[in-house]
Amino acid sequence: MKRLLEHPIAVLGLPLDSLTAEQAIDAIEGLILSGGTHQVATANLDFWLNSLADQHLHRIIAGCSLVLADGMPLVWVSKLMGCPLAERVTGVDLVPRLAKLSAEQGYRIFLLGGRENVAERAARLLEELHPGTRIVDTYAPSEETMALLDHSEILGRIHAARPDILLVALGNPKQEKWIWMHRKRLGVPVAIGVGGSFEILVGDVRRAPKWVQRVGMEWAMRTVQEPSRLAPRYFRDFAGLARRLPLTLLAAWLQRPFSAPSHLTSVNTPQGMHVYLHGRLCANTAAELQRVAELSIASGLVTIVHMQGVKQITAAGLGVLMDVRRQLLDAGLTLSLAGLNFKQRFLLHAWCAQPLFDEWQSTIAHGRSMAPEAEAASRTPLRAEQEALPVQTRIRG
Repeated sequence: MKRLLEHPIAVLGLPLDSLTAEQAIDAIEGLILSGGTHQVATANLDFWLNSLADQHLHRIIAGCSLVLADGMPLVWVSKLMGCPLAERVTGVDLVPRLAKLSAEQGYRIFLLGGRENVAERAARLLEELHPGTRIVDTYAPSEETMALLDHSEILGRIHAARPDILLVALGNPKQEKWIWMHRKRLGVPVAIGVGGSFEILVGDVRRAPKWVQRVGMEWAMRTVQEPSRLAPRYFRDFAGLARRLPLTLLAAWLQRPFSAPSHLTSVNTPQGMHVYLHGRLCANTAAELQRVAELSIASGLVTIVHMQGVKQITAAGLGVLMDVRRQLLDAGLTLSLAGLNFKQRFLLHAWCAQPLFDEWQSTIAHGRSMAPEAEAASRTPLRAEQEALPVQTRIRG
């Protein structure tokens, strides 16, 4: 039975889904069954820092159907922001669980990437661990092949194998950009970037003991194994976090807690669907904003969210807004913000979300608003019984 997946939490500008590893597998199976093509990312601190320097990568991650926290620092930051993630879910934890799902449900898996022969060895290991796993093909393209951008052979092998799940181990940001670039040509229900998971699975890279993983110190053991490659990267990542975290926490602290009832109203105009938020933008706003997204998509209207009446924004509320934006973009529409005050602008900047939202620049935004009578006549309270055309939502089995 399908049901809605909870909206993500905005952590440092990344829309992270608060799921355990088992729930993530259920969510991925739901994406397979929902139809269409979906991209899943496993984000860590390096992903985040790369996205700050590369707006295209940031928008790719924000456009994924599912984004999981592959780094303990992101889990720690979510706790500091008052919306803790369920747990860390790494790519290397997902791969064997997906193999088990394949053995149980018959889903076809394709392993792409990794060093020479590593994907083949990983396939054999997964088939031994979970008899019945359907690894339909493996392929490790050379650096030269990837640099030439002639990916016809890769796409041809994927089309011939007809996988349900494509695991791409090319490293960030290459794997995310590769999946996004070819997402409409792949014909694969779910494509997931898994980084160096194949090397860890086959033992070429030794993984830290469970207790080290639980306390969030796996990075230290990785650094000891590959100091020349990972020490500069981890130093850069933690330095970046140390530079941005104070702003993140300050922006949250500057907001005035708001406990009064919150509500949402909408105005349907030829320009688009105008949404007026009043009170608190939080997880409780999800259902109403979801209905707005469905109505906007059914009507083919862009959405403008007016923020003048918003008194407090939580990480969960911003995550809801990011998810609605993703749904509208999937339908070829946009979501813009209007009426932002200084504190809200500062919060979007401090929480690394500003590049994802355009500011609405209509004549209405410059003071030429609709007449009160027209606004009152067109203002529509959202009701659950309002019908809308089907929309691609975040679902899982």
